[in-house]
Amino acid sequence: MTPPQRWTDDLDRLLTRLLAEGAELAVSHPDATLAFRAALARHHRVDTDSGAIWILPLVGGYHTESGYAFDLQTTRRRNLTFHTVTVTDDDHLAFELITDQRAVVRPAGADVIGELRRWDTYYAGLDADTKTALDALTADTL
Repeated sequence: MTPPQRWTDDLDRLLTRLLAEGAELAVSHPDATLAFRAALARHHRVDTDSGAIWILPLVGGYHTESGYAFDLQTTRRRNLTFHTVTVTDDDHLAFELITDQRAVVRPAGADVIGELRRWDTYYAGLDADTKTALDALTADTL
């Protein structure tokens, strides 16, 4: 089922704003225990065909002799396929996933904002083709 264009436009706008300010993803099991939490890169794509949201959680970062890098085989796109999404009172996006988990995109916490800054620095040094591929979020690995 294809969601209405206005709905995807609104969701795209909210995600763009949250990601520009620095966001994180927290996924919880049905019993509310945390399953996953990570900073989100500033890339996303609303798949208007399926209604899924493609995002890039920042995992796989490591220190090198020349600074900090990310393994792009590990730091790869993930999708949020959901039944519903709501905007909470504090402007977080809460997704009820088809897996019965709950995913929340919210402003990044102080403990993950450093990873986001390291990603921004790493991303700035990438070649144009890699940046284009990351921005599109159409491939699982680069």
